[in-house]
Amino acid sequence: MSLQARLDEAEHAYHQIQTGTMAVSIQKGDRRVEYNRANVHELRAYIDDLKMQLGITNVRRRRPAGVGF
Repeated sequence: MSLQARLDEAEHAYHQIQTGTMAVSIQKGDRRVEYNRANVHELRAYIDDLKMQLGITNVRRRRPAGVGF
C-alpha cells in the first residue's frame, strides 16, 4: 500500500471517529490497528507522520506547553 493510500485511509478513519463512529481499524504496515475516541491522538500523530513522509507541509505542530500566571 502506498503512503498516499495509507494517508487517505487514516484520514477517513479520523473523520469517522470525529463524526461518531465508536471505533475504526486501519492497516498500519503489516498489522491492523484499532482506534477509538480514547486514542484518537495516536491516529492524529500517525496522520501527521505520513504527511511529513510525503512532504506535505501543512502538518500541525503543537507549541510547547507552558504555564501561565
